[in-house]
Amino acid sequence: MDEMREYFDIERLFAEYCAALDEGELERWPEFFVEDGLYQMIARENHAFGYPIPLLLLDSRGMMQDRVYSLRNANIYQAHRYRHAQSGVRITAREGETLRVSSSYIVVQTLNEGVSEVYQAGSYYDLLVRTADGLRFKERVCVYDTSRVATLLATPV
Repeated sequence: MDEMREYFDIERLFAEYCAALDEGELERWPEFFVEDGLYQMIARENHAFGYPIPLLLLDSRGMMQDRVYSLRNANIYQAHRYRHAQSGVRITAREGETLRVSSSYIVVQTLNEGVSEVYQAGSYYDLLVRTADGLRFKERVCVYDTSRVATLLATPV
């Protein structure tokens, strides 16, 4: 029963994370991370060869909040919507109150013209910790398979 509860808690975190991004509730996004949480987007090749060259690296909730602020107030980009699909959730390690979890994702992006296209596909490699507010990301590493990332990288994946 404990393992079922773990998976339920993980799925709930992932569902809320994706819903916040898909519904444009960007201000909620940093709250899914602990204060010193890490969010990183990196190409599959760089990740595989250990090259520390991410497309995006935010290493604190404060940096994530700054990202959201700039998206809302400073950056200029075409209006768009995301739809996330996440599957294949696996707990790969347990270390006390932390869980290592991997999963697959695909993000479909819809621009103003109403055309939807696959924006990105890849794997999430997460380090989750239990907090008073439930599970939170200590690390979320998005390893994208997509060989070319469209120039519109505004919203987190």
